[in-house]
Amino acid sequence: MVAINTDYKNDTPSIGAIEEQLDNIAKAGFSHVQWVHDWQSDYMYCDIEMEQIKNMLDKHNFGLKGIHATEGGIRARDVDGKFTFVNRYRNHENRKDYTSLNEYTRLAGVELIKNRVDLATVIGAEEIVLHMQMPWEELRASEEFKKSYWAQTLKSFDELEVYCKEKGVKIAVENVICTPHEDQMEQFDRLFERYDFDFMGFCFDSGHGSITSHDDYLAFARRYQDRIIALHLQDTDGIPEHLRNDDIEILKHDKHMVPYYGVLDWTELMKIVADSPYKLPITLEVGVAGEDYDQEINNLVDAQIKGQTLNDLVVKFRSEK
Repeated sequence: MVAINTDYKNDTPSIGAIEEQLDNIAKAGFSHVQWVHDWQSDYMYCDIEMEQIKNMLDKHNFGLKGIHATEGGIRARDVDGKFTFVNRYRNHENRKDYTSLNEYTRLAGVELIKNRVDLATVIGAEEIVLHMQMPWEELRASEEFKKSYWAQTLKSFDELEVYCKEKGVKIAVENVICTPHEDQMEQFDRLFERYDFDFMGFCFDSGHGSITSHDDYLAFARRYQDRIIALHLQDTDGIPEHLRNDDIEILKHDKHMVPYYGVLDWTELMKIVADSPYKLPITLEVGVAGEDYDQEINNLVDAQIKGQTLNDLVVKFRSEK
């Protein structure tokens, strides 16, 4: 059993494109999916769309390994003619943002996340994965801004805690790129001290770890092992030191390769997962489009085989405990 992201090829919103990708995922032998379509933007699902998505997933008897929720907005766009990573400036850019200092924008952001919780309830997912891309430069520069930012963010999570517990859906906050390791560590420490495991867990993105945790790619997985409830398993080539402050280069190096093709120590990571509360199967978040249909299917099959290897390692390590 292995899960894969539904947008393994693209995030094209047309129903035909989504159905095609789900068909190919099934043909490649995957048993589970994580719904990752619309993981960015302010798109709101209506009730009938949720039923439609459920029917598309039920067609292949897919199990669910969560939903990738959206924090609102998109992560990169043209700014003054330059392609720019914009999420670190979220408080100034988006109309729905659960961390915003603007109260209307914050509340709209909470409604957006509740919409994904509702989708999880309909399709049978136990958790939603959520980015919290922090404006870390502003947080470092101003204690006043930092205090206001966290007051708004915690207000949002307090509201979501009630809603999520009523629905039986957890939030898994993910380690991200373009925010330094130490700032994210402060973030997760604060969140996990305040919120219990019945509401909030951790999503470890292995590729993001290899780009932000330079001394130990698995540092976040080790530190928050007892909170791991979701995984985004992908490989990268890491990133050279001289490019680590360039947002666009960071985006380019977040390659979402199939495991075993990059720098990650997969055996060590599966030992960490085996000692965590994570529920199998493992979940890949990879990009495996091909130049033609046959290559695409071959790439998916290869991903499924690598994923099954990881799954088997977790089973093995748990049996040896």
